[in-house]
Amino acid sequence: MKKKILSMLCAVTMTVTLVASMPMNTYSAGRGDFNGDGKVNTFDVREMMRLIAKGDVETVHKIWGDYDFDSKFNTNDARKVLDEIMNTEEEIVREAADDFGTPTGKDWWGENSINVLGDSISFGVGTSNDKTTDGSVSGLLSLTGGIPEYSYVSYVKKAVQKENNGKMNYGFTSAYPTAWPGVARSEEIHGWPVRDADSNGNPYWVCDNNDDGNRLMSIGMTCTTAGFKTMTYRLRNAYKNKYKYFCVYYDAVDNGGSFCISYYDGSGQNVPNVNGSTSYVSTKLASGETRQTKRTAFYKLSDCYTDDKGSPLITICHDNTTNPVTITGIGYYKELPKDNNADGYVTFNSFTRGGVSLMNLSNTVLSQAAKADTLILGLGYNDFCFNHTRVNNGEFKAKIDHLIKECNANGTNVIVNDYAWNNPVVSNNWADSQRTANAIVKSELQRLARETGGIYIDQQALCGQAVIDSLNNKQEIGANSNMTAGDNVHPNNAGHKMMAKNVVAALGLTWTESWT
Repeated sequence: MKKKILSMLCAVTMTVTLVASMPMNTYSAGRGDFNGDGKVNTFDVREMMRLIAKGDVETVHKIWGDYDFDSKFNTNDARKVLDEIMNTEEEIVREAADDFGTPTGKDWWGENSINVLGDSISFGVGTSNDKTTDGSVSGLLSLTGGIPEYSYVSYVKKAVQKENNGKMNYGFTSAYPTAWPGVARSEEIHGWPVRDADSNGNPYWVCDNNDDGNRLMSIGMTCTTAGFKTMTYRLRNAYKNKYKYFCVYYDAVDNGGSFCISYYDGSGQNVPNVNGSTSYVSTKLASGETRQTKRTAFYKLSDCYTDDKGSPLITICHDNTTNPVTITGIGYYKELPKDNNADGYVTFNSFTRGGVSLMNLSNTVLSQAAKADTLILGLGYNDFCFNHTRVNNGEFKAKIDHLIKECNANGTNVIVNDYAWNNPVVSNNWADSQRTANAIVKSELQRLARETGGIYIDQQALCGQAVIDSLNNKQEIGANSNMTAGDNVHPNNAGHKMMAKNVVAALGLTWTESWT
């Protein structure tokens, strides 16, 4: 199926030339120019990746070439060109349009959106603002957190926001900041929630990692205790002046309870939504509905209680029953969404969390995630590494089939971000069934791109095997010579930045080297 890639970016052009540092005999008239516009740019790299995913190496070889002189033709050649485009001569990358054009694909809530569906790597595990709090370099996370600053997803958000003149809302973001035993925690743009607790210090709102695959994403914060128990999120200082409104995402279930947004001062009064209602929000499914993620109306951040630094405090209060309420995410908006994208805003939804695999997500969840202008899929590693028997039995293929059907029905632009690393440190210990599953996963990810007219990004090939091999070197977090945060799987800050450049290029957006 042939369709345009990223309709919302259709007006953006990045013009580059091959720089003098590249060997002269690697370039001739038309070499690398897939679309015949007389330029060699990231759009040509994108088209090359598409043809590779289709298996049409012969056509690609006629137009491209062996840029790294290894006597092979593969995506390492694309990496060589991207290195020149994105690093060596960044100043020759030009913008040729003021904005994106008009997004066409609406998400589950009727907004023009970019959805990321991913695991712990997309969530940002491994990123850090500094070393761990005890001064060591072996931990994965820091107290200040690197999720909204240094994950590859954060760089993509920056690129989207830049090209859309700042008109980007931060939609779904996890209500659960990540924390691993033995290391500190990493927070989203809101901090770790303060929760009411019993006399023994046990909080009433608990982390609910009920991985049954029916939530966007499955992890959440759940309360089943009667008595109006509260949980409060503080918007981090760096973001307090960037957004005007917020909404709360929740798991809608058959026996759901209800919650409200309450003032933090203990007055017992509720914050009104933009429609003036202070009523409790029911999380109970209506008759005949399928379990799904829903969200509230919008509230003004300025109506919330603030701390001593002026940061809004979002206090969620459970009702006086034992029926469950599970909060899965919070969305932050600069402006309220308007019908038909009248204001030109794009909503960026990060449906990501650690440990998730494609096979464990329900078809309803996949349908919700696929309904968007653009879907960036970052799943597959956990499937083959931990569920290889199920991959080999065809379950992964079945989920890919469902995504293909949904994305094609919605006209969704698909970007497949494949980081199913084949790292010798890990793969040398794989069972034969894992090796088989790895090959199946990568083949199916390529098929998803091919059969939706999307883009397949082979991060291992584009980043280079030498970088992947360095996953074995547990060096200092953020070191340019190493990609891992110390566990041979999760990229650190430098690794995320490297991955981000490839995703940004595939989207046809402009990279800014000064981003940190």
